[in-house]
Parts: sequence; C-alpha cells; structure tokens
Amino acid sequence: MTFVLLLALWLAAFMCHAVLWSARYRLPAPGPGGQRLARMMRSGLPLVALGLAVGVQGPVTGLLSWFAALSLGGLLAASLLAMRDRLTDRP
Repeated sequence: MTFVLLLALWLAAFMCHAVLWSARYRLPAPGPGGQRLARMMRSGLPLVALGLAVGVQGPVTGLLSWFAALSLGGLLAASLLAMRDRLTDRP
C-alpha cells in the first residue's frame, strides 16, 4: 500500500512539472496562483514521499522504494502525456 501512495505522489509531482512547462507539453497555462501551487507541489511531494517511505519501511527499503516509485511515476506520467496526444490527434 505504501508503494501505491509513493507512486501517486511522484505522479502528481511529475504532472505539476508538466503544468509548469505548459507550452512544451501543450497544456493550458495556469494562472499565477496555479503556478505557485504547482511549484510548491513539485518540490514538496517528493519530500513527503521520501518521509513516508523511510518512516514506514525503514531507511534502506524506504529509499529503494522511493527510487522505484520515482522511475515508475516518471514512466507513467510520460505515458499519460503521450496517450493524451494520441487521443486528441496531435502530432
């Protein structure tokens, strides 16, 4: 269950990164408040995930789970963005 939460936190952090680079990922640009929130989440969510992983699973296993969730979260975020482009018929 912890790994699913770590994965969700990393996915949210990667999607906040995509929102901040809205022109590159062809997303609607957020307003100033949305940009501030996305920056805070992009930097804060990985730290929350690290604290959760180390607190629940211990230092070694937690760190390994954190890095595994980072990798899978990045792949999942890239897949979601690519699938969005395919579904909307964008080149």
